[in-house]
Amino acid sequence: MIPRIGGLGIICGFAVTYLLCFLHLDSQDNQSLIHYGIFLGASASFLLGFVDDFHPLGAKVKLLAQVIIAMLAHECGLSIEKMTIPFTDVTVSLGVFSLALTVIWVVSVMNLINLIDGLDGLAGGIGLMLMALLAFLAYEAGVAISLILALGMIGSIMGFLFHNFPPAKVYMGDSGAYLIGYVIASLSLLNSEKGTVLAALIAPVLALALPIADVAYAMLRRSIKGLPIFRPDQGHIHHRLIRSGLSRQKTVLFLYAISLFALIGGLLAFAYQGRYLPIFLGFAFVLILFALRGQKISPMVVREVLTESFQSRQDARNALYLRDWFIVEAERADTGQHLWTDYRFILKKMGVCRAELIVRGAERTFFQPDTPHNQIAMLWSEEHQIGEDVTLCLYAAKDNFSQRQFAIISDIAAEAWSKASMRWQVVNGVALDFDAKASDSSNYRDQKAKNLYRPTY
Repeated sequence: MIPRIGGLGIICGFAVTYLLCFLHLDSQDNQSLIHYGIFLGASASFLLGFVDDFHPLGAKVKLLAQVIIAMLAHECGLSIEKMTIPFTDVTVSLGVFSLALTVIWVVSVMNLINLIDGLDGLAGGIGLMLMALLAFLAYEAGVAISLILALGMIGSIMGFLFHNFPPAKVYMGDSGAYLIGYVIASLSLLNSEKGTVLAALIAPVLALALPIADVAYAMLRRSIKGLPIFRPDQGHIHHRLIRSGLSRQKTVLFLYAISLFALIGGLLAFAYQGRYLPIFLGFAFVLILFALRGQKISPMVVREVLTESFQSRQDARNALYLRDWFIVEAERADTGQHLWTDYRFILKKMGVCRAELIVRGAERTFFQPDTPHNQIAMLWSEEHQIGEDVTLCLYAAKDNFSQRQFAIISDIAAEAWSKASMRWQVVNGVALDFDAKASDSSNYRDQKAKNLYRPTY
């Protein structure tokens, strides 16, 4: 198993750089509340991710913690107080909206870096480019501590990428992603002129065009299908490039090239008061049209995809309810065999007509009579590798699902067994297999729930 401790090396490099700033820069450069806020917020972001890497926290808990970190950054002076309308000299004071925009900015950048950390070297490489851009902006603005911290982060990330570029020997984990995201967000605010959002924020936004577009499309795609918008899937741009035949190394390099192109746009937004930015945007639009050339995209195709997606929303929601019920049942089930019986129940409700589950060499199968369960030509099939020793094969009639619809249901079904297995192990202290037996609970209410448990035959 590849360790997820890359963030530890990055925070150490950042801490050493900050300490050097504290010792060698004068009080006007670094010994102020706003600069303490950078280090304290970065440390809190790292700790949040570090805890989540080893003891997974819920999405709501992590979001709440990120909001608190962003609010503390605002109170330390890292805030968006004014907004300059692009290509004009008009500046608007944000007043009561300052806190909300600051929180949105910090939380969004933290999660953007984390969400693109799905391929070896990708998040680190994009973070490295952003730090180089921030170092340039700090140099132009004459912000010494921002320049030094950005350079320190460049060194830390380069050291990490040496071990993370495909094939990776170490992952940055949520700790490294949240840390890099917070430092990008805070240094962008520090580079802005007395809280006025100029190119100090516009340039990083343009440089983050790739992850912003990828995440926005992912959220739209999931919402149309009726799935939670933050649910992981295999539809991100790097997944699509790998499925198209590119190796992981070539995929990372290709995405680096796109990010570098976007970085140039960020520099143009800063240089020459943004005069060349429209030319860059026009050129980018032409490239997008060229990339889409040859794709079978038409109003009819788009309408068919949207219609199918909206029709599958109810199926997806029902499958999610069944998944959640099954995970709860894992807390009450008395044996692994009985939990498999419950799993067969939810598979039938989801529309699966045949299933094969192998856990540590032991196999269980089921099929629904009066369905084409043994006619392969009439079935959609999906195989899922759940961990190292669990394989799940699911089948459903083509008359009941399109291939896209079945792929969604199949993913949810595999996720149900995976999460139920983890929940079983947490509750009972042993791994789940068909011969596993639940341990007695010391808590009266928990034991009563197990005593009342009845498998769904």
